[in-house]
Amino acid sequence: MQLMSWPVARLGSRFGLLFEPYYRRVQHSALGRFLDRPLDLAVGLIEPDGTERVLPFTQHGELLFNCEQFERINSITFRGFDEKIGIKFELNIHSPFYPQDEQLCLCPAFYMEMRVTWARKVRWMWTGQTEMEKVKVFVRLNRPDTQITAGDGQIDLSYDVPLVPRYERSARPMQAAVYETDGLDGKVAHVNERIVSITEGAQPMNTDTGTGLTLELPVEAEGSGTKWRLVWGAHCADPILEVRRSPARLRYLQYFEDIDAVLNYAIEKRDDNLAHSRRFERLLEQAPLVRARRHLLALGFQTFLADSFWCDTEENGQWFSNWDGSYMHHSAVDVDYNIALLYLSIWPDLLRMLIDQWVYYGNYHPPSDGLILSHDMGRGLVANGQRYPHAMPVEENSDFLLLLQAYARWTGDLDAVKHYADFVEKLALYLIWTDRDGSGFPSEGVANTVDDASPAVQYSRKQTYLAIKRVAALQAAGDLMGLAEREDIATRCRDVVRLAVPQIEAEAWLGDHYAVCIDKDATGLVDVWTGKALPSGDLEGWDDYSIYTANGWLLPVMVARDLPFDTKRIQDDVTNSLRETQTPYGCAHTSSDTLNLRISQNMWRDTTGRYLKAVVPPHDARYWDMMVAANTHDSSLGYIESYITNESCFYSRGAVAFGFFLAGPRITIDRLSGERGAITVDPDHYRFSRWPLLPLADWKAGRIPICVVDGDGRVFIEGEIEKVDVLGGEDDD
Repeated sequence: MQLMSWPVARLGSRFGLLFEPYYRRVQHSALGRFLDRPLDLAVGLIEPDGTERVLPFTQHGELLFNCEQFERINSITFRGFDEKIGIKFELNIHSPFYPQDEQLCLCPAFYMEMRVTWARKVRWMWTGQTEMEKVKVFVRLNRPDTQITAGDGQIDLSYDVPLVPRYERSARPMQAAVYETDGLDGKVAHVNERIVSITEGAQPMNTDTGTGLTLELPVEAEGSGTKWRLVWGAHCADPILEVRRSPARLRYLQYFEDIDAVLNYAIEKRDDNLAHSRRFERLLEQAPLVRARRHLLALGFQTFLADSFWCDTEENGQWFSNWDGSYMHHSAVDVDYNIALLYLSIWPDLLRMLIDQWVYYGNYHPPSDGLILSHDMGRGLVANGQRYPHAMPVEENSDFLLLLQAYARWTGDLDAVKHYADFVEKLALYLIWTDRDGSGFPSEGVANTVDDASPAVQYSRKQTYLAIKRVAALQAAGDLMGLAEREDIATRCRDVVRLAVPQIEAEAWLGDHYAVCIDKDATGLVDVWTGKALPSGDLEGWDDYSIYTANGWLLPVMVARDLPFDTKRIQDDVTNSLRETQTPYGCAHTSSDTLNLRISQNMWRDTTGRYLKAVVPPHDARYWDMMVAANTHDSSLGYIESYITNESCFYSRGAVAFGFFLAGPRITIDRLSGERGAITVDPDHYRFSRWPLLPLADWKAGRIPICVVDGDGRVFIEGEIEKVDVLGGEDDD
């Protein structure tokens, strides 16, 4: 495909590369995005007359012809042609990942391969060259404030990273407004990196434009040929975070004490690590995803990895979190609410770590005798408490309750429910309190996460979206309290749900969709950002179509919880709102909005719609069009959530794309039901497909069951590990 900015990164280890072909550079650091610096990475070949032909990541040399790139979920290949001598040059960067293999995933190392093959005709340009048997290829680096040396088949880098995250708010660096966020008081972290040639014969290369290695490679036919294999590792032993006043170091130090240990492991285990990682890639690629979805999955996953931290603290044990991209808040609850589709698919223990951490960030609310959960755990490199400027109580309390219910029933971890029963009860008490007039709608704590939307969507009283999500959360709380054998509060939660549902249906249903809110009056409504009251009068957009109505029901449906609302109305709302909110890049927040949208929320809505069997035409090509627009020419924004009025970039929420693998087979899991048939699938029966059942995999044993729909519409489970019941087949949508 076309060249565009692209990240590759490691889980929790911060080592990352952001390829920026327009600027002919790579943003690079062992501590990752927002702590990186421009790297001049010269990679290419040398023609017989000494001309260097390069990929577009260096300011020096002549570009290869027709440069392009091809990605998989764990790797990216850059390709270019030398039309003068008839050679195709390829560079592959592989970031090895295999679910639940902590050492493999944490290892701060990339695998690199270069190869050259014949290309006797490039477009209509006949090369006319005598076939060359060999050609010199090279890798050469130059980076500011970095000591770089080469010798004995390796390149060594040494530099310090100031622990102050920075982001340029504009894609044009010369015009950018640079902002810095919370850092560690002028401290620096020292980094060592090393690139090692596994292929023998690499020689040092020192020029005025950088330091590196060169190797002579044979030129052979397509599909064969010797590759230049290298490993690029990094290591940082210094504290890089402050977590609840305690210094935190990267967890990979448990496995790798220095750069030698990183490279020794990466080289010794290279074949095994790549075999596992490529198997994971092939597993996902057998699913019947359209090309745009594959692109979204790969970009969203690598951006999530780039945002992730996995550390050990001196006083508080393990720590896992991720930045919400350019905002750099640590594990905002509403962000991980969406990322949960990744955790539940391939690594539930990461979600459990987040649950264990969030409970330290609850704030007592005296009027309800309950708790308000913080929006986030901190910002930048300091995680000592919420840094978002205002609370989102109904939103975040609801998110936590839905996440805990989904995690517990998905995994069967009843201990988590009992351990946090007091916390659950306090969150539920606050949610019960927020309905101040018994209408079924919350009128307090209603500011939400849609912070670029209209006042009606963002902080109006009696929002339908939050009313329905509150019901889902209180239903979850009642379920959790029942599992914890606290019947008094469980019954109270269920009673609130029972009374609220008919009230919401009666007040908010407008014939073919639910209203955004039922309080149509702007009088007394205060802007949560400015603190100023809105002008009195009608609240514009109260009766809009909105894509958020069913936002709270995806996780409960995934764990086989009943939907207390009229299912047909929810289906119609999803379908009709999609039609009315459509833009060239996906669906806007509401029908009166043409510019503000969130791609992850579109994908969440699509996943919800599929589980609920609503008619949701695919819009993935629109979403991908926005990613391309935001990462070509002079734009370099990684996975981007929003269009031109916002800059929610390098955003971890793109991991919601893992929902494709859950919604395709419509898998439901309830390991606390105590009943046969706790796991079901309900795929469409009208087309051949193979869906890897990721949540049922035994990753250590390498056993992954597949839901297969054959050419006759019959469904069976290939490699079944646990009993799976197949539903449907008669009236597939």
